[in-house]
Amino acid sequence: MRLGIVSDNIHFVLPTGEVATENHILLRQLDALANYFDEVIICSPFVQFNEKKSYSAYTNPKFSFIQLPNRGGSGVYEKIKLLLTIPKWLKAFRQVDKQSDIVYQRFPNNLNIPGFFYFYFKQKKVFATYTGAWKNENNQSLTYKFQKWLLKNFFRGPVFVYAPEKKLSKNIFGGFSPSYTLQEWNDETEQVNNRIKFLNNNQLSSIKMITVGTLNENKNQIYILKTCLLLKQAAIPFHLYIVGEGRLKDDYAKFIKENNLINNVTITGGLTYTALHKLYRENDFVVQATLSEGFGKVPIEGFFHGLIPLLHQSTMAPYFTNNEERGFMFNAFDAESLFKLINTIYYTIPAKLLSNKIEAGRIFVQTQTLENWANEYYTTVKEYFDL
Repeated sequence: MRLGIVSDNIHFVLPTGEVATENHILLRQLDALANYFDEVIICSPFVQFNEKKSYSAYTNPKFSFIQLPNRGGSGVYEKIKLLLTIPKWLKAFRQVDKQSDIVYQRFPNNLNIPGFFYFYFKQKKVFATYTGAWKNENNQSLTYKFQKWLLKNFFRGPVFVYAPEKKLSKNIFGGFSPSYTLQEWNDETEQVNNRIKFLNNNQLSSIKMITVGTLNENKNQIYILKTCLLLKQAAIPFHLYIVGEGRLKDDYAKFIKENNLINNVTITGGLTYTALHKLYRENDFVVQATLSEGFGKVPIEGFFHGLIPLLHQSTMAPYFTNNEERGFMFNAFDAESLFKLINTIYYTIPAKLLSNKIEAGRIFVQTQTLENWANEYYTTVKEYFDL
């Protein structure tokens, strides 16, 4: 069976001729899903290769690509260019239709709005993932809400959304977004056991934290940086690693310099998969102040490495932490909420309680693997269409 994928994930061609992406995790997910198909055709935007990019290359010969121009932006000119690109999208959809037996559409994005109607009227077998917050929120755009409405009411196949429930309706299924394999879970066992052993016998001497994500307003790293100021004023020893790229990177670097946080905060930029693994192992907490989050892979990655998540009370935070059994929550709309939490962790909470949270987190993510994700998708789609 041949799988077509329509996604707005950005790709580029390396000087070697290989296709690559900066979205390391999505590549790993698609590679796991490819195990169930003979061929996989990816239709997505392509940009020029930049040697400064941190990327992963596709090595599985099952993959082939249909290249589209990259379009986006909120300006009038960008919107006009987007509209003029729609004929190219329709041509690409025809190629996907001819070359595949079933199509996987990843929402939300501009590309899959016309894609929805094209494959709907073609009566193509389809399944989808909605990667944003499934519950409507005030700051969600009208186009995102429109796409959810289409998926809820008119989509002809299974839709996987980020929700703790296994099944929300006839064709809406709750799921997760994995980063690692079961083998990688096993590989982390020794170092996680060493963490637990240490905490069972010692208190934390400092708060070592990592936050990962695009540097933008929604990811809200500025809130964490302001918390760092409070920690420094309170003489609580700490270090924060900020991993990611984004348009606010220079602003954050300026904030760190102006507030004399250079010795306490490190902006790493984008990291390779291997480098990020290493950095997770060097920290004890993964902190996310994201205002609106669909699923959030970062806490899951933290659990794999034995880190404890500190999460803003967003939609999925109670699910991730199991109401603080395996992590902590704070309110990012309260300027001192995270500071008060860290202060309590450092001075009051027994280290043994922290080690219990690590153990609970590891048990939780043992089922949140790439293998389980791909099998769940394939099995659900196969049963839905009686393939």
